[in-house]
Amino acid sequence: MDNALLEQLKTKAGLTEEQAVKAMQTMIEFIKSKVPPMMHGMIDNFLDDGESVTDKMKNVANTAKENMEDFAKEAGDKMGDFAHKAQDAAKDALDKLNEFMKKK
Repeated sequence: MDNALLEQLKTKAGLTEEQAVKAMQTMIEFIKSKVPPMMHGMIDNFLDDGESVTDKMKNVANTAKENMEDFAKEAGDKMGDFAHKAQDAAKDALDKLNEFMKKK
């Protein structure tokens, strides 16, 4: 948990250590409830100590970009598969219709 934020909660809001931790946990749960699960790790990393806020923001932005690129690629692949299957199904239906028409 971000010690700097905990300290601010204690000093600026006048919270005890226990109250500040509970407030942080509540904020984290609230934020996570508003974003897709794939972003929960980014939130945890952002609130972890050891990096400057600027570095954290850059990492969050890069991770979000990578996740969106992966999602777009996967969606594109699935749409391509779907289009191929639809094309095959249409060709099969047309072939069957042609066979049926030849028999009559």
